[in-house]
Amino acid sequence: MSKKKFQMLELTEVTPSGWLKEQLKIQASGLSGILYDVWDSVGSYNGWLGGTGDNWERAPYFLDGILPLAYYLKDKKLWEIAQKYIDCILDSQDEEGNFGPQDTKDDWWSRMVALKVLVQYYEITKEERVLDFMHRYYHFQQKKLPENPLTEWGKARCADLLYCIKWLYERQPQVYLLELANVIVKQGDKWNELFERFPFVYPTEYYYDWGIMENYTRNELLKLMRFHHTHIVNVTMALKYPAMTTWLKENNDEKVLEEAMKTLNKYHGVATGMINGDEHLAGNSPSRGTELCAVVEYMFSLHLILEVFGKPEYADLLERLTYNAFPAMFSEDYMGHQYLQQVNQIKATNEKRIWYNNLNDSNTYGLEPNFGCCTANMHQGWPKFVRSLWYKDGGGIVSTVFAPNELHTRLNGEELWVEERTEYPSKLEVQYHIYKAPTMPFTFRIRIPKWCRSYILTSDGMEIQHSREGGYIKLCQRFREGQTIVIRFEAEVEFSKWYHDSIAVERGPFIFVLDMSEKWKEYKVRDSVSDYEVISDTPWNYALIRNQTPHVEEKDTEMPFRKEEPPVIMTMKARRVKEWKEEKGSAGDIPQSPVSTNLSEEIIRLVPFGCTHLRIGQFPFCEK
Repeated sequence: MSKKKFQMLELTEVTPSGWLKEQLKIQASGLSGILYDVWDSVGSYNGWLGGTGDNWERAPYFLDGILPLAYYLKDKKLWEIAQKYIDCILDSQDEEGNFGPQDTKDDWWSRMVALKVLVQYYEITKEERVLDFMHRYYHFQQKKLPENPLTEWGKARCADLLYCIKWLYERQPQVYLLELANVIVKQGDKWNELFERFPFVYPTEYYYDWGIMENYTRNELLKLMRFHHTHIVNVTMALKYPAMTTWLKENNDEKVLEEAMKTLNKYHGVATGMINGDEHLAGNSPSRGTELCAVVEYMFSLHLILEVFGKPEYADLLERLTYNAFPAMFSEDYMGHQYLQQVNQIKATNEKRIWYNNLNDSNTYGLEPNFGCCTANMHQGWPKFVRSLWYKDGGGIVSTVFAPNELHTRLNGEELWVEERTEYPSKLEVQYHIYKAPTMPFTFRIRIPKWCRSYILTSDGMEIQHSREGGYIKLCQRFREGQTIVIRFEAEVEFSKWYHDSIAVERGPFIFVLDMSEKWKEYKVRDSVSDYEVISDTPWNYALIRNQTPHVEEKDTEMPFRKEEPPVIMTMKARRVKEWKEEKGSAGDIPQSPVSTNLSEEIIRLVPFGCTHLRIGQFPFCEK
């Protein structure tokens, strides 16, 4: 099998601190903490608890996020909820090795999500019954897959099962696991082949008219359209597939992954790094939507991709998603979420838009806009991001993405304890305080972000010599207990080019967007969780004046994603474009740049994308 570049750490080896821990607390006091009590889909009547409620993917999705959340926060209530579910899952295994609700015993996909939950549960508790349980289930799969092969969601999302098999094999290597993994590759969708010659370079409506498609039965629909290959969540989940096949086989499939990401970004990409899909691939207009489930699954895919391929570009993209697209899909108190997000989102209202096959309420903020899969699946975003902060590299460590945390691990049998203090992404200095270190030298790598033009690296206040390798700073030495390593990244304002030659304004890990007023209006009232529309009276149809230097002001704030306290503010010159108007509840198709406008010059204010719920994130530009 191909050698991985990095080694993923155990869940318990990285502990969030600073603003990241506060963000997890906000999540736990919001929907993540109350959902069991207010939403029947994951409540006490759920089929995974032996009840008559939902018995498919929703409870496993929910657990996949609240389990690590409860662990990181030592939240007793959340942990007891997760434990109740896990006990039922483990107790449900039958003599053949299958498990879960009786009515869905033939379904492979929902069990894949449950296995991802058990992976995390074992890393926290080290309960040996989990490993025995997984072996018994994999033996069951090996026996039953020839007669009951993967179909639909399980076939499209087979990379998640490969990950779970890989996880167990790396702890208890048994040949049958590799044999099973090869069966999964044979039965699953051939994503590598699809990515090599990706056929969907236009929005899905170009190929399939949903107005016609929705009149067919499910089986007829699947025969008439490649539903699963255009489904946005399937696509972002499948991006981990080349990494999983690289682990399994001798060939290196990174070129397949690189081509897939390049193609998807070219034809369906937007400034946040996301891929448009509402619910299926939707082209790259910033007025089209992208799904919350797709965001969190892309984040998780990048976590696994980083382990196998190790290139810093994957960490750059992970930060871009996490620090821009992801937080903007939630109300600040985490009591409401969107199903779909627009980069150019001038209002979030319950009205007809140009989505491919999503409902009118998809970009409103609430409990269950459009469909409940995101309500169940959104919880994994921040907790799993914590694990992406560090990896091991042979006998050393790698700081891949930046956020406040503590690393507690062992190298060559000796303890290593590093505290990472930082306000990143708000400010671009990262401090590593070493409290315990091995007696022998080891390698310490620090990613150099793609946007970084220069940096200063010091140890206890003195600049230190170092080498650079593959986009990482490389320090190889014996580190002292009490030593402090500080890196200060320097960022410039940059302008990236997108659909219709529109531009996005970037600085460091942040995308900067038009700061619009936000008026929240309750439109669906419930006892505990309401749904909200968000509207604005701020003009939005601006073109940025080309070739200008924005004014940048950094602020001292406790949290990076607050609307009223943005960590960085930028001002720029712009002119309104009267021909650019609202269409069907959204900003109309962005005009091709450069645009012509004779309206007066104005100064507009831009703030980080993640601080906003309404915004323009991709602008046309005009000449002076």
